[in-house]
Order: sequence, then C-alpha cells, then structure tokens
Amino acid sequence: MPAQNVQQLVAAIKANPDKFPYGSFGNATSSHYAGAMFNQATGLNMLHVPYRGSAPLMTDLIGGQVPVSFDTVVAAAPQLKSGKIKVLAVTTARRSQNLPEVPTMAESGYAGFDFTAWLAMVGPKGLPADVKARLVKTLEVVMANAETQEAMRKAGFEPQWAPVTDWTGMVNKDIERMKAVAEKAHIKLD
Repeated sequence: MPAQNVQQLVAAIKANPDKFPYGSFGNATSSHYAGAMFNQATGLNMLHVPYRGSAPLMTDLIGGQVPVSFDTVVAAAPQLKSGKIKVLAVTTARRSQNLPEVPTMAESGYAGFDFTAWLAMVGPKGLPADVKARLVKTLEVVMANAETQEAMRKAGFEPQWAPVTDWTGMVNKDIERMKAVAEKAHIKLD
C-alpha cells in the first residue's frame, strides 16, 4: 500500500476502485460501520469484506489479501509498532492516547468525522436508586484508580469516566445516527 495518508488512499481508490475492498471484523459490527462512514464521507464505494473477527482480518491485512481495514486501536497498535501495518487515521474526534502520532479523520480533511466506541455498565430496569448510586460511586472510584487506568492503557483502551444522566437520550441519539449510516450503506444483520 503506497498511501501514506488518507488523502493519498482516497486518490488511489478513486484511480482503481475495484482494487480496494475493505475488511471489517464482521457484518454489522463497529468496524463495518466505520468503513461505511468512511465511504460516505469520502464519496467512495469500497466493497465490504466481513471477517469472523479481528484476528483473521488482521492476518489477511498483514498478508495483503485485503488492502484496507477498519479495526480497533487495541488490535492495530501492536501490529503498527512491529511495522507490519500502517495506520493512516483514527475515526475518533480526538487523537488516540495510544497512537498520538496518528491523525484523526477530521485532521485528514473530513471535518465532523467522529466514530467512537463506548462501553457502559448497565443493570436491570427498576434498579433501586440506592443500589444504582452505590454502583456509580464504586465505578467512579475504580475508574479514578491509577493502576486501573494503567492496566486499561496497556490493554489498548483509553480510560474515561463520565456518569450519564440521560442514558436513554444518549443511546437514542447514537441509534439514530447509526441507523442513517446503515440505511445508506444497506447494512443488515445476517
């Protein structure tokens, strides 16, 4: 892959559209959505090649069977550090703490591009308020712990803590955004 940045990749794909499918770690996964968002932002129509997980995708990327992939920082960082792959951009609004030298898609010329995965602790509907408050406080303490943060960083995660006051609103906003991407890219569960 001769491209050294996103602009060069887009130019290469536009010049040879049939030679650049993109791999994801599965149909309707976050990496599939990231690729669909990339297609939509750049005006490209790269063919999606779903794999059965990140490991086989990374193996084929390294082996040259697929020229472009969308994967997690957790999966890409060791391969990048070993020189087996190159990362052209991250899909988040901010640079990754784990890959600070890698520009964002917005810095690469695609303003507003922001695709961030998040994790949440959830419980059953009707969880008593005192139990919820205790869980929130405990999670806050755990996430503030320096050892926890360091362990998460070593695993490739970027530890952040923010209690969500409007969980339903946040989830519904994400659902609507991803629904629009899915409809435009014809993403469907198998």
